Amino acid sequence: MIRLIVSDLVAHARIWLGVAAVTIATGFVGAIAAGLLETGAFHGGAVNEGLSSTSSAVIMFTAVTALIVLSSTATLTISLQVRGYALWQLVGVRPGLVSLVVLAQLGIIGVLGGLIGSLLAIPLFPPLFTWVFREWSEMQGISLHLGIGSALAVTAAITLTVLFGGLRSARRAGRTPPIEALRDPEPSQARVGWFRVLLGVAALSGVIALVLNLDGSASMSAFSGQAVLLTPLIAAVLAATGPFVFPLVLRGWTALVPARASATWFLARNSARYRLSRSSAAISPLMVAIALTGGLYTTGATTAAAQTIRTGMDAGFDLAPEGGVILLGGPLLLSGVASAATVFMSGHAREREFALIQAVGSTPRTIVLTSIWEAMTYTVTAVVLGSAATIIGGVVIADALALPGPSVAFPALGIIAGGGLVLLLAATVMPTAAALRTEIPRTLVVE
Repeated sequence: MIRLIVSDLVAHARIWLGVAAVTIATGFVGAIAAGLLETGAFHGGAVNEGLSSTSSAVIMFTAVTALIVLSSTATLTISLQVRGYALWQLVGVRPGLVSLVVLAQLGIIGVLGGLIGSLLAIPLFPPLFTWVFREWSEMQGISLHLGIGSALAVTAAITLTVLFGGLRSARRAGRTPPIEALRDPEPSQARVGWFRVLLGVAALSGVIALVLNLDGSASMSAFSGQAVLLTPLIAAVLAATGPFVFPLVLRGWTALVPARASATWFLARNSARYRLSRSSAAISPLMVAIALTGGLYTTGATTAAAQTIRTGMDAGFDLAPEGGVILLGGPLLLSGVASAATVFMSGHAREREFALIQAVGSTPRTIVLTSIWEAMTYTVTAVVLGSAATIIGGVVIADALALPGPSVAFPALGIIAGGGLVLLLAATVMPTAAALRTEIPRTLVVE
């Protein structure tokens, strides 16, 4: 069994390196957040109070992002290899053993990724802390603490999240009849597993509780501390219901562009609509990044507008760079790595599709253009969903503050969307161009 686990990890290194990159990034961000908590707990007093308030927002933003990107990446990793698992069963491997091997592989990647990410964070934590808190007098000259205990706790949390996120897909890999898997490795319809149900219920409960408890008459600092969590929770609800929501949104807006607009658009649209597991894994992280950034800046600008009305003085919202880094740096890093990694992981599976398209007469230029359109399809879908979460959260906050409407931070949404598009284009076009250099007969040969 150990030989099977290791050999399969090596044979499909490209896929497993993608999920490993996501777990390493998660381990790094999680260790930084753990370092804030550990340092605050060690010193107590004003230091603990300041770091606790900061780390609570960091952990909230990071936890929402990590749950979404780890579960979607784990699911994609398994769905890309369903055909191989079917071949295992055909040569005599028991279905239960297939599922066990898959879970063992996910566990190994989770442990290694969490440990590597935590180890990378240890030397970078002091300079990052010094830069972020350089204006806080009580933070000057204090000793910093990020020990092995915190690293192990972060690694355990990552491993459990990866295992729970991939549990349903691992069971499906062992239970799906080989003939069905070989005929079509993609599920015939979107389904929501129990892990997504739990995440969705928890996020929706948080949204309802926040909406009911938002008190616009409270102090602006207390109100902002609650309101800033609203949009991330709305984004989590959308991500949890992604198997249903994403296809609807994708089909909705792509239907506005006629299929006859171009052959490359037709191919890209149909590919994105059909490969739901790949599409969802690419859309989710970028959607979360857009919602977190847009939500933070929209909440800040809306509360600043309310403060201006109350005091009669201009209370413009201006988030310092170090504040943006500590609050959004981790989630944006996770989202960027996950979006690029999921598209890169799918590249090998797309090589046969590219070869088939070439075999019927398409040119390499057509295939490259198709990949560009597909990356843009993912980006626009994420922008629609992320903007929806931002606007919904902004409207609720504005209503609680008795404002006519929110101050939506469209520039922030545009910056994150543009950066996401660049990452997706790089992760899509470069593997596509590399695949086009492979001989068609060699690519289409029976595996």
